Amino acid sequence: MSEGPITREVDNTAQPEPAEVPGPLPGPLPAIDTFQQRHPWLAVPIAVVKKFGDDDAGKAAALISYFAFLSVFPLLIVLATVLSRVLAGNPELADEIVNTAAGSFLSVGSTGSVEPLDVSGVALVIGILVGLWAGLAVANAMQDAMDTVYEVPKTRRAGFIWRVLRSLSLLVIVGVGLPATTVLQGLAGRAIDNAVVSAIVVMLVVVLNTGLIAAAFRRATNADTSWRGVLPGALIAAIAWSLMQALATSLLTSRVAGAENSYGAFAIVIGLLFWFFLLAQVTIYCAELNVVLAYKLWPRGLKSVVRSEADTEADIRAYGHYPAREQLATNMQVTVEVVESQGAFVADEPRNVSR
Repeated sequence: MSEGPITREVDNTAQPEPAEVPGPLPGPLPAIDTFQQRHPWLAVPIAVVKKFGDDDAGKAAALISYFAFLSVFPLLIVLATVLSRVLAGNPELADEIVNTAAGSFLSVGSTGSVEPLDVSGVALVIGILVGLWAGLAVANAMQDAMDTVYEVPKTRRAGFIWRVLRSLSLLVIVGVGLPATTVLQGLAGRAIDNAVVSAIVVMLVVVLNTGLIAAAFRRATNADTSWRGVLPGALIAAIAWSLMQALATSLLTSRVAGAENSYGAFAIVIGLLFWFFLLAQVTIYCAELNVVLAYKLWPRGLKSVVRSEADTEADIRAYGHYPAREQLATNMQVTVEVVESQGAFVADEPRNVSR
């Protein structure tokens, strides 16, 4: 006995129950809200922080930092081993490169150096594969985070093969390009005593990192992006990376060195995890900035921050994008209509939400 298609009857005459009329914000918050909405220098950061929370981006940053931590040690050991063989005639240069990578990029300066291992071909291949697996996991987590930030529906996200290819390219950009510029900055800082030349090198590294991060932003998402659209966040991220590397070298090294006698390796683990988590958070915040500017998701009302109540046109656009990105079926379309709720909006008809 054959069964016909399953149908579901929908009562279109049912009306939603009237919502309770929300009251005004307490105390001085209305005046603060009006002030921040009128000043972009304050409204944009508030919108970025709000969207970061709406996207649960902190969880994505934690996942990225976890896999970055897993990948860094095998990759450093492989780097030391490969350089010890390639630069066998110049071991001082090999040691300088590896120690600069460990000290500048990881900010673990005085905690020790990475020594090359006398390993066989099979062991070296295993180390490369472990580092590659963890690096691809970092790239996959970046793609998930960027697609979420850019509100890409799940049906439009990259398939398995294209996702792997994109992760490999991200691994080259983030896992090779950014550490290379950091090592370059570290080597130049040790070799150059002139302050002016050192400042020029730092600015050159910031420019290179801006280009690399902008390329990573565009490569990590299936959304339609442009170089101009990702430039603001990429520039801020590059400057932030350089500042954090300069500050973390002294801060984290002193903290770890002071705790090393008591906690040993635990201090190094905590320091590195915190470092990677901070880098991931800053990077995602900068990506959120690009989206807030591109999709005009500012100013956000403080009512959306305090009690998740849409209060501005930017709130409507932001809350309207979130359901659409959860689309799971290609033959179905998720649409959002904003209706008036007891005077919350001045609207006689439902409105479709679009970018």
